[in-house]
This record gives sequence, structure tokens and C-alpha cells, in this order.
Amino acid sequence: MKIASFNVNSLRARLDIVHDWLKTQNPDVLAVQETKARDKDFPLDAFVDLDYHIAFKGQKSYNGVAIFSKT
Repeated sequence: MKIASFNVNSLRARLDIVHDWLKTQNPDVLAVQETKARDKDFPLDAFVDLDYHIAFKGQKSYNGVAIFSKT
């Protein structure tokens, strides 16, 4: 099992980097910190082509975390 962690310091600013990394490295689980996206602003659509379940929790202070898990 391949597990990874990534402090993105703004997921929306690094969408392409995270998407490409997931596609090439294909981890079973990715834990993401500092997404800086509220729940309503989380970019789920950017990852729809990848085979992951995504759970996320944002905050008003824009901290936020997410877990990407293979299906």
C-alpha cells in the first residue's frame, strides 16, 4: 500500500500539480493539509477523472484537510 502526505498551502493554487502527481504516482491514500478551501469551494470537479474517494473539511480560516482514497 502506498500512502502519501502533502502540505499544499492552497489546493486551488496547486490543482495541476496535485492532479498530475496523483496520476503519475498513483498512491492508495493521499492526506492533504492546508487546502485553504472552505467546503463549498473545494475543487472536487478537478479530480473527477481520477479513481479516488475524497473526504475534506474546510474552515473559515482557510486551513482545511482532505483525504484521497482509492476505490
